[in-house]
Amino acid sequence: MNILLICTRFPLEPGNEYLTNELAAELVLEGNNVEAVVLDWDAPPGQRTFQHSLADGVNVTVIAPRSVRGLGRFIERGSKWLMSSLFALREMRSLLRGRRFDGLICFSPATTVAAPAIWTMRTFKPRSYLVQWDFFPFHQRSIGLMGNRVAFAIAYRLEQALIRRFDAIGCMSPMNIAYLSAKFGPRPNQAVERLPIWGRTSAPAPEPAERVRAEHDLPANARIVVFGGQITEGRGVEDVLAAAQLAFIRRPDLCFLVIGQGRLAGLVKAHIAGGGANTVYRERIPRADYLRLLAACDIGLVATVRNVDVPTFPSKIIDYLRAGIPIVASVEQSTDFGTFVEEQGLGIAVEAGNPAAILAAVEALVDDKARAASAAAAARACLADVFDVRHAARRIAASLSKTTMIRSADD
Repeated sequence: MNILLICTRFPLEPGNEYLTNELAAELVLEGNNVEAVVLDWDAPPGQRTFQHSLADGVNVTVIAPRSVRGLGRFIERGSKWLMSSLFALREMRSLLRGRRFDGLICFSPATTVAAPAIWTMRTFKPRSYLVQWDFFPFHQRSIGLMGNRVAFAIAYRLEQALIRRFDAIGCMSPMNIAYLSAKFGPRPNQAVERLPIWGRTSAPAPEPAERVRAEHDLPANARIVVFGGQITEGRGVEDVLAAAQLAFIRRPDLCFLVIGQGRLAGLVKAHIAGGGANTVYRERIPRADYLRLLAACDIGLVATVRNVDVPTFPSKIIDYLRAGIPIVASVEQSTDFGTFVEEQGLGIAVEAGNPAAILAAVEALVDDKARAASAAAAARACLADVFDVRHAARRIAASLSKTTMIRSADD
């Protein structure tokens, strides 16, 4: 099967794994031909389009975003969403002319790749699959990134119309399926199924934690609580820092390690500069090194924000499971992620917005070695059973191969 995958993030460096390039590589291993078109959301605006063939057999076209700059943040953001999609369409039409595709895979928000996705559907008439990760624009509104009512209404109608164009939709959990049905109203003949996030199941090679910690200038004897990923709105960064502040006096044996980049990185730096001596910040590091570092930590922290109705299912859990560390999940009430963590025996879940509860959960795990060891063992089994990238690739490929789609709520 010839598959076109359209997304906004697709690392090209060897060893730099992400959900999109992992899926594409696995689809190739399953016998498919995969072409990836990447509207690289993080690339400098105006960068030239280029093509690259990866060693795993995936051909990639990278297109930089376009936007109107100098007229304020609102205009820049809005124009980026509109202009980037249209520019990507212009590039695709010339690069993919004469090709044939049997399947199309896109990722939410569909609005980011609206023009290329619609053109692909009309030109090649492939069977199509949407991986529904982010309930745009509801999540953006709930965390304060879309306060304008008119902008929200336009974005919502566009996203809804695009979602309804796909033959099949994969949601991360049962509550995600329910939310999609309630907010976006899929067509009766659309297949809506559970598609857990995915990743590689290989663990980092065993090595002394002291050596890895020394490489990153981290305390050798502290109990390290790590928070990795995007340092931006909606990720509970404020709660993580507040929990670290509570621990400063009560638990001097704890060290809070924050790894990543994003708009709130300055908040982390300010916290450290203001006396947060038990907090360490490291910018994004290569994936292989990141996994090694996680394995040298004691607790993996997942955090979102309270008072949102969008059920999130944070992807950072994959790396924590690969590293084999227990999880503390501080998540909103509207998600089933916390229930999943506890039912699988992976750690402890608390409600978002309660730094004291985060610290109490961390203490419960670091002070109970048997419980922590049990959670680490459960991580391996859960990773293989639920989150193996092979499961996702086979499910999507099977869905794209169907000539008739049926709607299902779960497995």
